[in-house]
Amino acid sequence: MMSGLRRKAVSTSVGPGKRVKKTVNLAWNDENDEIDSDNEAFDDQHGGGSSDSEEEETVDAKKIRLAREYLEKIEAQDDESSSSEEEEEEEEEDESSQHDRVGRKLQRDRLKRQGMYERTVGKTVANDIALMQKDIYAQAPATAQEEAKAWVASGKVKYLRGHDLTPTCVALQANGERALSGSKDNSVILWDVENCKRITNVCNQWKSTDMEDPRGNGEVLSLACSDDGRYAAIGRRDATVSIFDIRLSGKKQSTSLVTLFKGHKGPVTSLSFRTQSLQLFSGSEDRCIRHYNLEQMAYIETLYGHQAAVTDIDCHLKERPISVSMDRTARAWKVAEDTHLIYRGSSKVSWADCVSLVKDDWFVTGHQDGNLCLWMTEKKKAVETVVFAHGQIGAVARGIHSICGFKGSDLVATGSSDGYLRLWKALTGSTKEERGIEALSRVPLHGFINDIAIGPKARFCVAAVGQEPRLGRWDRVSKAKNRFGIIQLRCDESESDEDDSSQDEGSSGGEKEHSDESD
Repeated sequence: MMSGLRRKAVSTSVGPGKRVKKTVNLAWNDENDEIDSDNEAFDDQHGGGSSDSEEEETVDAKKIRLAREYLEKIEAQDDESSSSEEEEEEEEEDESSQHDRVGRKLQRDRLKRQGMYERTVGKTVANDIALMQKDIYAQAPATAQEEAKAWVASGKVKYLRGHDLTPTCVALQANGERALSGSKDNSVILWDVENCKRITNVCNQWKSTDMEDPRGNGEVLSLACSDDGRYAAIGRRDATVSIFDIRLSGKKQSTSLVTLFKGHKGPVTSLSFRTQSLQLFSGSEDRCIRHYNLEQMAYIETLYGHQAAVTDIDCHLKERPISVSMDRTARAWKVAEDTHLIYRGSSKVSWADCVSLVKDDWFVTGHQDGNLCLWMTEKKKAVETVVFAHGQIGAVARGIHSICGFKGSDLVATGSSDGYLRLWKALTGSTKEERGIEALSRVPLHGFINDIAIGPKARFCVAAVGQEPRLGRWDRVSKAKNRFGIIQLRCDESESDEDDSSQDEGSSGGEKEHSDESD
């Protein structure tokens, strides 16, 4: 049996005028006392007091140690990614050059987190599309429909079947691996972009047996996907916002409805997640914008100000969403300050149907009268306006139905019903001469392009292509097909030669089976 503990107070002399510190020595009240004292003497002689040495490390010393470990980890990653020839050259470099290389990488990572890292990919995409056009045909076909068929036959454009009625919206995960598409038939489909196949149906199509719930009420008008790939937000014509968990899709488990937000008085026409967060904003025809936080699955507040239906909304890193409305205004909402800025076009510019942020301080809008406008948040008027961006039908301009800016870069894509996906370069320089919009290239897509989402590194984009416009049935392209499209924007050679450190990580959209070659 073990005997009780013997408490022994030991006083430590610390010098005159200082407080005496007392410690308590716990030891077994038996023969093990001598063994413990021997062990302690052995530790003192051989420096075995590891606990004392750990306690001696100060906070500043720990920060320095962690910083050195982080820098060593970054250097190890660079060494692994470099080739053998590059390794030999790096050995010849001095320490100052290696420190500069690590410093540039740290600075680049910091700028990416702050949303200030700028990439110029517009010209590269335009050059790659020109090379692909030469491979597809020596001379462009006579009509846009024939040109679109040639792109599909070459495999540069893939149309995936799944929706019976017009697709209205698409959403792409940040890594570019999976995408969502919604349609007027009430269905939402989750796609595998790399393998070009359907994963599962998040929401099923409307059936004629559901007479108690008319098909028109369940039309999907907007989609958004969080950056972590966990949540998908779905906005419908019945004024509801559904939140689904799509992480387990494709692993023999279906998606699950997390919550259903009610509160809008009209159809939910637009949804947008704030970048790198779970803050969600929704716009509706009831002229209101509602703010949600999906971390707590809670409604936060309602933003008032628009005098007509909200048609689109977008948000980037700052807590300042940009919305457009049928009241012919664009508004930047300063959520933290509970105020907003108003931007008005000229008297000749119609209301905007779509908006997209290029950077936190720059955004582009597409209007019903065919105008494409570039805005700066510090200016009340548009920096530049492109008239008839998608051509005319007689004397009437084609409206711009969809727009997408590749955030943090100079690339902008727009869609209409003229049969082309058009690419633009947004110039956001410091002087007036360095600002504007330049046309880059175009890719043929037959039908209404109702929504666009650009993938990582601008290697591809996905689009909702159909016979009718997104919010109504006032026009129709009869020979078009209702498809989810995957469009290649970069050549394979340029993708392999490009420095991955200068752009976001992600996977490109491959071209494989389950495509509609007859389109």
